[in-house]
Amino acid sequence: MRLLALVTFLALAAPGQAQVQDAAAWIRQCLSDTEGRPVTPQLRAMYCTCMVGQANDTETASVAAMERINPDAARQCRALSGWV
Repeated sequence: MRLLALVTFLALAAPGQAQVQDAAAWIRQCLSDTEGRPVTPQLRAMYCTCMVGQANDTETASVAAMERINPDAARQCRALSGWV
């Protein structure tokens, strides 16, 4: 429940209602995609929020694809979230 509250809060920090809904959907997808990774749900939420924040408004690639396209952003988000 705290994880959902954190994700919702971070998603609402983005401007525009449509962008907020898109960001929340991308974050939920990222959380689902990273489900089996050996880190806490809080770290996954922070990482996913960071990765979604790295995307521009017209980005259509999944977070997994963004990790491959922009490994520097993935490294930065892992470091910022504590997922090292």
